[in-house]
Amino acid sequence: MKLVPYIHFQGNAEEAMNFYATALGGSIAYLQRYGDSPMPSDEDYKQKIMHGRLTFGDNLIMISDVFKGQEVSTDGNIQLSVDVLENEELESVFNKMAEGGTVAMPLQDTFWGARFGMLKDKFGVSWMFNQELKK
Repeated sequence: MKLVPYIHFQGNAEEAMNFYATALGGSIAYLQRYGDSPMPSDEDYKQKIMHGRLTFGDNLIMISDVFKGQEVSTDGNIQLSVDVLENEELESVFNKMAEGGTVAMPLQDTFWGARFGMLKDKFGVSWMFNQELKK
């Protein structure tokens, strides 16, 4: 069994996927647009993302634009948490993901034995980054 997050966007899923692929060192494994499906869609929505898959390391995130006219919110009780093994990678990924976003907690050593930081990216998605400190 594996948990795979699915993030919805309000028309900017492609921009988000490209940003995440760069920041997380991943790649877009699959992309289907609304215009590629048999479902009817308005001309201005045919290039929006109906379903996309982004991979990085052993991870998968699915991404799409919501149906035209549907509202999407990133407020809530979900944060995506990424464990990183090396400090250099942690610093790099955290800084890239923070570009245009808001850092809620800068990277810092914590009382639970990890280097940890939290941010909300420029798309409004909340992230936590964690690196277990070597003893």
